Amino acid sequence: MKTAKMNVTGAVRAMSLAAMLLGGAAGLGVFTPAAAMAQVKSVADVKTMLKPELPANALEITAAMKSAKVGETITVRGNVAMSKDAFVENRSMFTLVDESTRKGCCPPSDTLPDTACDIPAEGRATVQIVDANGRPLRAGLNGQHGLKPGAEVFLTAKVETANGNDALVLTAVSMHVPKAPLPSGFFVEKLPETAKDVSEARKAGTLKVGDEVVLRGRVGGSKEPFVAGRAVFTLMGRDLKACNENPDDKCSKPWDYCCETKTDILANSVTVQVVDAKGQILRTDMKGRRGLKELSEMVVVGKVASADGKAVVINATAVHAAQ
Repeated sequence: MKTAKMNVTGAVRAMSLAAMLLGGAAGLGVFTPAAAMAQVKSVADVKTMLKPELPANALEITAAMKSAKVGETITVRGNVAMSKDAFVENRSMFTLVDESTRKGCCPPSDTLPDTACDIPAEGRATVQIVDANGRPLRAGLNGQHGLKPGAEVFLTAKVETANGNDALVLTAVSMHVPKAPLPSGFFVEKLPETAKDVSEARKAGTLKVGDEVVLRGRVGGSKEPFVAGRAVFTLMGRDLKACNENPDDKCSKPWDYCCETKTDILANSVTVQVVDAKGQILRTDMKGRRGLKELSEMVVVGKVASADGKAVVINATAVHAAQ
């Protein structure tokens, strides 16, 4: 217990020291706060920084750690550390951790580990929200604006400290906090084996509820193949050509397959969704994650949730972004 308390104290002291150093540096003009920060005077004002759209191509923390340079503005994605010291008390600072170092999802506060110090330094970043003078707000953020241990955060921020190895301090410019995070490890780097093209699987007519599947396709099938605010999208098979694959086609949204009939589109597609333990679709966007966009190639691992002879719905457990 004594050791745990020392770890917590050390972590808080380190984050507080970073705040003091940054605040002092701001007074010297080294870390000039962004103009947008002038309106942030209290924790309540943090809502002005929240963006409804998920920013595309956010870096994971470990990748950002290697490439970030002091003074530049970057966009990163991570989860608030699953620990009691994830937030600094009475300071608007918190620890954001990489997907590879994330541990679990949202346990009750009374079962959280004491400290995030056991997470490798290259997998965590310190995030601060500052006032017009460049100093962290004198108020805690835990429980504010969707921020809590385990919460997923997309952050656009100015790099204050970076050494390419184990130090990354970021001043928030804007944030997107999804209503629910994707499961840990949902995106996989290795291409899943035995993937079948969506058209091939649909044509075989063998997809049945409960079947485990590995399907390959590309996002499309309508003008809006991603469902805004929900982890749902449509995956198309290769038997149908997107409009940009037809000679001289000038379609502004080639992913809508407007050159094909609705019947053919339905017969060569599956709806992919990500659900929680209760079977409810997660309230988060898929577009923009790992660069996903219309016509992105993907491999989806999951289970058939619905198949009525016309439409097929897949509950995804993992995805690989092929490009």
